[in-house]
Amino acid sequence: LKALTETLQEGALEDPPAARRFLLRMDDEIDNLTQLVHELLELSRIESGKVPLEQRATRPEELLGLVAERMQIQAARVGLALRVECPADLPPVNADRSRIEQVLVNLVHNAIKFTPKGEIFLSAYRESRMVVFLVRDTGVGITAEDLSRIFERFFKADRSRSGGGTGLGLSIARHMVEAHGGRIWAESTPG
Repeated sequence: LKALTETLQEGALEDPPAARRFLLRMDDEIDNLTQLVHELLELSRIESGKVPLEQRATRPEELLGLVAERMQIQAARVGLALRVECPADLPPVNADRSRIEQVLVNLVHNAIKFTPKGEIFLSAYRESRMVVFLVRDTGVGITAEDLSRIFERFFKADRSRSGGGTGLGLSIARHMVEAHGGRIWAESTPG
């Protein structure tokens, strides 16, 4: 932002098309900073235990349906199919619906970002006394070295294609799942 404002002050204001480009870049940078601050505050609240969870019985298929509905347009825009596979007889889970929806949306968003072609699957299944939610894609995959670190704050597995983003989304997801008494993990193979 400082470099952009200095460039404007040093004469770019006299060139309206260039000034407009600089203002658009500044607007993007402000959005990125706003997102970073919001996510840092959210992570800080979660880690300190100051996020009140409004847990109640939630049907897994309804939760997955909400996430799919919310992310369908974004997936279609880049040519990806987004499918939901969820048995209707799964028991309800005790969860803060909006917080777990946020976790799943984050996972689907990452899947969209790193899946150049193919499909993304949302599903849930019963395992012992737990319900497991799964986001699976046909994306580029993650190396074993990076896989162990993807839930760390600010970590970006593929630095060459990470683009925007703060590197906090998966850390927030981990803390939110753990606040619910659950656990989150990833399995992947490059390619």
